[in-house]
Amino acid sequence: FRMTTKVWAIRAPEVDKSSSVVSSKELSKYLNRDYVELRETVMEYLKHDLFRPRYDLSFYEFRDLTQERLKHLAKGNFISCFDHINDPGRFFAGMEALTYIDYSITIKCGVHYTLAGGAIALLGTRKHHNKYLPLMDSGELPGCFAMTELGHGSNVMGIETTAVYDHARNYFVLNSGSDLASKVWIGGASQYGRVCTVFAQLTVGGDYKGVHVFVMRIRDDEGKLCKGVRIEEMGHKMGMNGVDNGRIWFDNVILDKDALLDRYASIDEQGMYHSPIKSIPARFGAMVSALSTGRVCIAQSAVDACKLGLTIACRYSSDRPQFGTRKIGSYLTHKRRLAPGVAQTYALHLMMIQLKRLVNDRHDPKKIHNLSSGLKAAATWTRVDVLQRCRECCGGMGLLSENQIGGMIVDMNVDVTFEGDNTVLMQQVVKGILTKGIKKPDPIQVRNYSTEELLQALKYREDLLKYKLAQLGDLDANQDMCVDLGWAYADYLTADNFFKEVQRAPPTLRDTLEELAVLFALERIERNAVFYVCDGVINADGLENLRQRVNDQCNLVSGADGERLNILCEGFGIPEHLITAPIAKGWREFHTSPDIGARM
Repeated sequence: FRMTTKVWAIRAPEVDKSSSVVSSKELSKYLNRDYVELRETVMEYLKHDLFRPRYDLSFYEFRDLTQERLKHLAKGNFISCFDHINDPGRFFAGMEALTYIDYSITIKCGVHYTLAGGAIALLGTRKHHNKYLPLMDSGELPGCFAMTELGHGSNVMGIETTAVYDHARNYFVLNSGSDLASKVWIGGASQYGRVCTVFAQLTVGGDYKGVHVFVMRIRDDEGKLCKGVRIEEMGHKMGMNGVDNGRIWFDNVILDKDALLDRYASIDEQGMYHSPIKSIPARFGAMVSALSTGRVCIAQSAVDACKLGLTIACRYSSDRPQFGTRKIGSYLTHKRRLAPGVAQTYALHLMMIQLKRLVNDRHDPKKIHNLSSGLKAAATWTRVDVLQRCRECCGGMGLLSENQIGGMIVDMNVDVTFEGDNTVLMQQVVKGILTKGIKKPDPIQVRNYSTEELLQALKYREDLLKYKLAQLGDLDANQDMCVDLGWAYADYLTADNFFKEVQRAPPTLRDTLEELAVLFALERIERNAVFYVCDGVINADGLENLRQRVNDQCNLVSGADGERLNILCEGFGIPEHLITAPIAKGWREFHTSPDIGARM
């Protein structure tokens, strides 16, 4: 499809260099608007010496520290598995600050509370809740979550672990069957885990019933492996070594009848299987959709990592002179790398508020699945880009572990593939949003940078890609376009929500938020300039004007030396005791800091 109507070149308006200074406290109050008291309490709790950065530990010492941190967090009663049922919003708020400590404790808690505890809470019933969740909340019963197998990662419906119900003996027999069926990368399994939620193919009375979830002990109260369970260490990783990932095999493990998490399926006293969802794929979909909380937490952690990385890089850039007294933050190339990241982080944070609200309100599971899948992919891929730019903007100092950015880069690299490989998730989004009767969108013209036209351009890309894929029909042969459509879906929703947030915000914040919203939309259009040029939305002159417009907006958002970016980053609300990077405190004093980061 190529437009034949006249295309207007985009013209850049004059930039107001004297933009008013906004209050970072007001921004923080607006961004962190829910569960305020809980958030403040958690942040204060993290002042404990146990949570200060350590870079002098061995492989197993770091694991022990992470486990001790989990136990200490459990004593604070900020996070509860019961919140999955009673108040998901409180659960999210309790988890959010952990990324500022390190990603190992974030994932350790994520596996324990979100995946294992969440599966029991959301797929189990009262008998499971009463038996396991109080002990998990107290930290007495460390949990893990066994879904992924050596032979099956994204294809969970194809897993090979089996659970056969023996009605005569009133129990299940769990088997791995082969090495390909071994559960791999199971967080918490190698050393500390004692209870585990296990995905297996269920057979009842000789009839195949599809994938179901079971809860079982893998170690007893003394830490010894249970009968029929074999566990091996996965090994040293490129990052996140505070998490004890293990590999699990099951050999004729006997599970009592109550081991089946039976919210969606049960077996009666006569050995008959019952489920309100008759279709195996639909039943599987309902079970997996109930576990969207994990993707939400991963996406939020990615956004929070961007906040911390940008805070450090922006402070350093506005303070560090080079080539005389000129601050490196005053250079356009620095503003071009940091300002869009700040805009993206604001945009994604505000979109995450809406997603968490949908989860808290028990909204349509399909909508939550589509949105959480798209945002998880968009947020984690954005994190990869933003943190790398932050690292580069700090030069060699960005490599130093105690300056926090480098550690997040390697520790969090896994977030683009766990809780769903991003490339696969974007294709799942497309399957969820493609409907029958999709029409070709009308051609558009971009005359200026009004809110209406920015949103129109982003929506046009989504609608045209939908139309093209609907016409092509074969999604498997056009997977690259599916990923593009997944991005377009996330971009438009995030931008549209951002501009709506501008209108909802207090009047004193609207101008600043609008500047960020405009930059976010411009950056997404520029990043996909090939699409807009090839489809005739922007011509050659318009492309050059687009480049200049992004430059002007980066200058506007950043301020002369990048000092406005510091105010925007302060708006994230990260307390000073969690910003431990020496270069965030003043680059000149770096070598005189006596004990920052527990140097060896």
